Amino acid sequence: MDFCTCKKEAPESLVLAMASVPMEPWEEPYEPETAIKQGTIFPGLNKPFYVTDDRTGGGIHG
Repeated sequence: MDFCTCKKEAPESLVLAMASVPMEPWEEPYEPETAIKQGTIFPGLNKPFYVTDDRTGGGIHG
């Protein structure tokens, strides 16, 4: 017996997702060697990440 009273299909007017992406100003890209090392071609996207590990004490990588 199926006691579910919900509709099996989503209505066509249902919005599943919406993105808002701001425009970014143009900037000079890194030189190819630097871009490969940093993992990005644009300096503004170069966001180093922090690793925290009780065994190593954490640190900066990137």
